Amino acid sequence: MQTEDIALGVVKVLSPIVLAAVTWVTAKLGQWINARVKNEYLRGVLARLDDTVLSVVREVHQVTVDALKASTVDGKLTPGARDAVKAAAIGAIKSHIGTKGLLELARVLGIDASGVERLIGTKIEAAVHDIKSERRVLNGVNHAAPALADLPNFQG
Repeated sequence: MQTEDIALGVVKVLSPIVLAAVTWVTAKLGQWINARVKNEYLRGVLARLDDTVLSVVREVHQVTVDALKASTVDGKLTPGARDAVKAAAIGAIKSHIGTKGLLELARVLGIDASGVERLIGTKIEAAVHDIKSERRVLNGVNHAAPALADLPNFQG
């Protein structure tokens, strides 16, 4: 009987500790799951924004920019034309995302409306850079690395 009494005493002493440990682990697991859900939601919002920006930039580039460049002598946009095209792209992106989407984007990122507009502007600039880089590579002009024929002492 003495062994049973000792075991019962150990269970009485350890049960609050085990219960506290299980409660702590459960709370930490809940926090981890909540953080993962928020991160995945944020990742989804940003991925949708990136897709929208890239689609709009490609459309504006094909429809507007190419026509404006063709109408100039040197084939380049004036700073005023660039600003107008960027404003048109921002307006189109905002239209695609919608009022609820813009509010949700601001809420999720914790920024105000002007911050959302700056973010969109930055993403537009990045998308334009990517498009220009793609075109350079497709046209055989890669400024990141010189062509072999351009290197001195190349025996081609």
